[in-house]
Amino acid sequence: MRYFSVDEANRLVPLLSRTFEHIRPWVERVQQLVETLGTPEGKALANHEALREERDALLEKVRVELRQFHEMGLEIKGAQGLVDFRAHRGEEPVYLCWRIGEPAVSHWHGMYDGFSGRRPIDSPDEFAPTYLS
Repeated sequence: MRYFSVDEANRLVPLLSRTFEHIRPWVERVQQLVETLGTPEGKALANHEALREERDALLEKVRVELRQFHEMGLEIKGAQGLVDFRAHRGEEPVYLCWRIGEPAVSHWHGMYDGFSGRRPIDSPDEFAPTYLS
């Protein structure tokens, strides 16, 4: 399992921002397709199967783009641009938290608190550096 310092997480923000901006149209289209296909009218469309195939193909494109981050040890919490980085705050395992639009990783939360439990990072020194720092 990979743990990140605040500095390491921040080095990934430009790549994360570019990637989520790149996939945004695909994610929006998938959301439209899911809404359409979930209605009785959508299920009755003559091109229902083609729309399902389009949805599945776009989802695969999104997965391929985001796979690199999973392989780096990041946890993608939403294809709309919400990412957690495992970290240590003292002895406590926590998540550093970033979402698209934020210029840097500036929040953290407990392992089970989720986004609603986000707290500002007062000092990056509170989070243990890793061997890559």
